[in-house]
Amino acid sequence: MRRLGVLVLGVVLIATRSASAQDTSRGELSGGWRYYHATFSGTTSAIPASNHRTGWYADAAFNLSPTLAIVGEAGGSYSSHDFTGTGTGLSVTVTSDVKFHTFMGGVRLRAPQVPRLVPFGQVLFGGEHDASINETVTTVAQRTSRSRREGSSSSAALALDGGATLALGAIGVRASAGYARFFGAADVDAFRFSLGAAFRF
Repeated sequence: MRRLGVLVLGVVLIATRSASAQDTSRGELSGGWRYYHATFSGTTSAIPASNHRTGWYADAAFNLSPTLAIVGEAGGSYSSHDFTGTGTGLSVTVTSDVKFHTFMGGVRLRAPQVPRLVPFGQVLFGGEHDASINETVTTVAQRTSRSRREGSSSSAALALDGGATLALGAIGVRASAGYARFFGAADVDAFRFSLGAAFRF
């Protein structure tokens, strides 16, 4: 978290300096792959303390000035977990599938002095929605029963990211890493990494 703060602060300081030959695009579209490593607080033994999720992201940024942009972002990530417990004459298997989507917006500070490589830092705020399906198979004395439970929840979300866009002709490459916080019944702290394509317009 401290290193990320230093990175974002560095982008802010660079972005406030005047320079010539900087990127003068009106905005940027980006989409690609995203990874989350989430750590849960206030969980029960039935919920893992941490998990890994992969998925996608898409965002659009519109430049208010060469150094300041407004950003809208959507993303989705997915995970599946299996748990099996056994005892004398008893076996329980639980399969959990989770779909997780975020919708956020905020501001991005850019350092466009070198158009080919533009570092940035951003602060996003919005919400998340997750839907889960839990299937349980219980075997007692060789008799098997099955149950299925579906649930969903929503919470506020905050993300702090730093990264850079490398221009490779009309299409570029975007990489970023950051910290995300989800304020739900069980608060979640997450590291997230994104890698995708970017198009300036």
